[in-house]
Amino acid sequence: MSTVHPGAPVDHDRPRPDVGHPATPREVLLDAAVVLVWSLAAGVVGALVWWQVTPLPQATATPDGPALTARELAGQVAVDGWFAVVAAVLGLVSGVVLLAWRRRDPLLSVALVVLGAALAAQVATRLGGVLGPADPATVLDGRAEGAQAPLQLALQAPGLVWVWPAAAALGALLHLFVLRRD
Repeated sequence: MSTVHPGAPVDHDRPRPDVGHPATPREVLLDAAVVLVWSLAAGVVGALVWWQVTPLPQATATPDGPALTARELAGQVAVDGWFAVVAAVLGLVSGVVLLAWRRRDPLLSVALVVLGAALAAQVATRLGGVLGPADPATVLDGRAEGAQAPLQLALQAPGLVWVWPAAAALGALLHLFVLRRD
């Protein structure tokens, strides 16, 4: 809040920057474009981080096709866990940063951030699949029993893609109700 000195003229008609007036279509498009670019970049970064930090379990060739030992099955859960961690961190950061950047229309901003986070999660899962190894069934086809190949970088619990938008919404709300200084 600004301090007004006694006798200083006060301009009541001057709008506060970035707050208090409805967004014009051009401003909405600008906000959407920024969120789109941010979300695509976050999705790529998320995929790269997920790909680098996730230890992939090994499938073993058997007469019946690729199989996982109990230990490797537990490692398969870690693939989902690492995605959830990456999604939660990047979603939270996205929500806080994007809401700090644009505060004109909080409802629109939160909606754009959540939609952008859903896009980022899709980009991360699909790019992670491309970056990761090939399907172990294909790799192990025709190989000797006992041969191993890493599993694909893919979610076993597809509902985890919702971690990213939920974390982004939480970050946006954290900014709006805790961190925001008007």
